[in-house]
This record gives sequence, structure tokens and C-alpha cells, in this order.
Amino acid sequence: MNQFFAPSKFIITLDKSAKNIVSPTWNDGNNSKFELDMPERLILMANHQGMQFFKFIFLKRNWDADRNVLTKTMDRLADSKEPLWLLIFPEGTVVSKSARNKSKSYSEKNGLRDLEHLLLPRSTGLHFCTKALRKSVDYIYDLTIGFEGISVGQFPEDIYTLRGMYILGKYPRSVHIHIRKFLISEIPEEEEKFTEWLRQRWVEKDALMSEFYAKGKFPSFESSSPPKVVPLKLNSIFELANMWYFMIMFVWMFYNVPYFSNILFDKFSKFSLNMM
Repeated sequence: MNQFFAPSKFIITLDKSAKNIVSPTWNDGNNSKFELDMPERLILMANHQGMQFFKFIFLKRNWDADRNVLTKTMDRLADSKEPLWLLIFPEGTVVSKSARNKSKSYSEKNGLRDLEHLLLPRSTGLHFCTKALRKSVDYIYDLTIGFEGISVGQFPEDIYTLRGMYILGKYPRSVHIHIRKFLISEIPEEEEKFTEWLRQRWVEKDALMSEFYAKGKFPSFESSSPPKVVPLKLNSIFELANMWYFMIMFVWMFYNVPYFSNILFDKFSKFSLNMM
């Protein structure tokens, strides 16, 4: 759907710590395909919230209520040998005017350094997950995300609405992603020190956002090499066919399931009356 109505492209830049994670798989002169060489088990943290589709953890944003859920989930994941990409958004919500004001007020009230573009990160969830997975996960990958067409003081959710993107054709022509990598064994375990470590990373991310707004791109350790550009497109026309197949099935079920349910209910009611 995005390919036809909002064909953005991803532009990936790398910090020196993550310089070896991208490698080209082929290049025919006109098009290139790149592969992310990342571990099967890792933790991802990012500055923008997005939808998680597979095996996401339902939380209530109340630590007393969420602790038991996370404990059970982390115990299971820590003992598992299956691949794991745990995606966490320490800011807790998308950046908006009201969220920025709340973050600024909290920073001032608690004597913390305020950020210009981002929200003050919450460390409790990330610290808990990192501590639980420390023995089975080696790295935290940090993604800093910027949208083309957004200026300082603007917020993506206000500029790029669903109506604007899919009806009016107003969408980000490119989404910039800057990747850094941190070895978990070098990150403080003690909660207070971990919180300070995380806040310092967000100060750095805020500086990255300042550079992005000023230059329209993130810095890269490869000054002589262009960023990796990844078009947002289908790998095969069959993927489009699959999408339409599920849409048709959904529409069919939407209109017909109530019909069949009524028939079954009617038959069950008659059967029940006959048994009385």
C-alpha cells in the first residue's frame, strides 16, 4: 500500500560502532541491495514509537501492574534459544507538543537537562529487560529516526496524517535512520547509573536530530561513502496478490459471518426448543 500511495525510502547512516552491520548483497549498476548483518538476538531502542505486529507485550504503563507480566516474559525469552529482536521505545509515546511540554516540565522540576527535539527517556522498562537478557543478548542497537519535510518545532504526527499520506499524497519522501551499537556488558547494571547512561544517550540523539534538521541528513563515519538508500517496495508482485487475497477474505467474512452466525443461532434455538 505504501509503495503505491506513499513510496518513501529509507536512508541508513552508521555510527562508527555499527560500521560493519551493512553489506551489499548485489549491485547491477542501477540498483543495489543491502543486508543488515545483525545478531539473531538483540535489543533495539528508538526515539519514535511504531506499531509492533508480532508477539508484542501488552502493558498498562504502570510498573506495579506491568512488573509481573514483564518478569514472566523476560524469564521465557532469557531461556529461549529462538531469535529475538526486542524493540523498546524509552520515550513511551510519540513526540508531540503536549508531550514535549510535559517532558520539559519534568526536567525542570527534577533539575535534569531538557532536550530540544526528543522526550526525556524512561529507563525502568529498558533497564529491567536489559538486566534480564544480559546473559543471552550481547548488544543494544540504537536507532535515531528523522523524517524528511519536518522542521524544528514541528511534529511528524501533525504533518504526516493518514489522510494526508494516502489521499492527499503528502508523505515523507525519505525516512532517515542512524544506527549505533552498544555492548551490553559495558553498560552499567545498577539502576541509577543505567538511568544516567540512557539519558546521556538521549542527549547525543538530540544532538543528532539537531544536525539532521540543519543539514537534512545524519552524520556517517563513512565521509567518502554515501548513505545506504533502501526503497520501500514489494519484493514480488505476489506480495500484492497476497494482500488483496486477505482483504477480499476480510470483506467476505465481514458481510457473511453475521449471516452464517444467525443461521446457526436459529438452528440452535429450534433444537433447544425441541429438547424442552
